[in-house]
Amino acid sequence: MRFAIRPAAVTDAEEACAVLRRSIAECCIDDHRNDLFTLSCWLINKTPENVAAWFASSRDYSVVASGAQELIGVAMLSDLGEVELCYVLPESRFDGVGKALLRELEKRAKKWGLRELRLESTATGLPFYERQGFVAHGIPVEAFGMKGYPMRKGLA
Repeated sequence: MRFAIRPAAVTDAEEACAVLRRSIAECCIDDHRNDLFTLSCWLINKTPENVAAWFASSRDYSVVASGAQELIGVAMLSDLGEVELCYVLPESRFDGVGKALLRELEKRAKKWGLRELRLESTATGLPFYERQGFVAHGIPVEAFGMKGYPMRKGLA
């Protein structure tokens, strides 16, 4: 699959929000277990208005992956080195989209002079982040009946 990575624009918010919501609902079943309360808690802040505000923030760097006709991935990095988002449409998983998004965040982190990236992975995301060089860093945390796995990756 061909795709391009570019900085996110506020005008991408609605489509990026749809990517987030579909990825969480369809790809992260091992985490939310199709429990409606858990899923709704996870999705409650994933609105076009919130995504637009995130993209407009000067403290975050957001990127999107665009396919031939639609956005297929979205990622966001805080200026403190926290990977806050990295989601891909279900049909684009395992096509290198997530890896490319993460690479763009790493480039920005290095440009900012950061020495490491940190994130809290879902159970679903653990194997992906481990393949990208992230390692466990701390004990799992729990929210809404789901576990989050703190991870970090040193930057050369």
